[in-house]
Amino acid sequence: MAGADLLESGIYTVPDAAELVEAPAQLVRIWVGGHKGKQEPVIVNDLGRVHGKVAVSFHNLMELRFVALFHGAGVRLQDIRAIMSEVRHSLDHPHPFATKIVFRTDGRKIVAEIGRRNGVKDIYDLRSKNYEMHPVVMKSLKNDVIYDPRGEATAWRPRRKIAPNVVVHPSFSFGRPILERSHIPTATIAAAAKAEKSARAAAWMYEVTEKEVREAIKFEQSLHKAA
Repeated sequence: MAGADLLESGIYTVPDAAELVEAPAQLVRIWVGGHKGKQEPVIVNDLGRVHGKVAVSFHNLMELRFVALFHGAGVRLQDIRAIMSEVRHSLDHPHPFATKIVFRTDGRKIVAEIGRRNGVKDIYDLRSKNYEMHPVVMKSLKNDVIYDPRGEATAWRPRRKIAPNVVVHPSFSFGRPILERSHIPTATIAAAAKAEKSARAAAWMYEVTEKEVREAIKFEQSLHKAA
């Protein structure tokens, strides 16, 4: 993929992706690259290796959150692979889980039916820690994402409940989590608050609100907990 395209696609290492989708890095590595002689990859990786490290695109990241969801529901890896493959074929899109397609009425029915054939009845929502009806989880997943007029995912709020102003946008900071209004990486804001021992000081330094600083801190803390 050309360098210019990388600037728009987002670049996420396996550990980066694992933190964001709240799944163990060793599992995400298998989902992305397979296990030689044992398992095939679950997703079609857009990037392969970047600077010697396995990396995935923003679209792949959107797919991995669905893989993590199915895994959290106790679905076997071979069944998850079958679901992802069949949905791609049925909806005729290389990355349907990175679009609004799977949330349309027909899309939801297709995903639900394919899921049922592969052992998915109810879905375990990792955030609420409860088994939820399929439509409830799908609505929650849809609300976390910002789409362009074509229905393609353009940004994601990975911790919308605790940090609604934090987004992952592939066109900014190589896809690192940022504050939506200022585009400043959350890691930068959190580091400043820690160094200054003050959310107010960090807010003054970067011309953001204290609320945004506190969200950035909470968000970064949530990533470390997920690791």
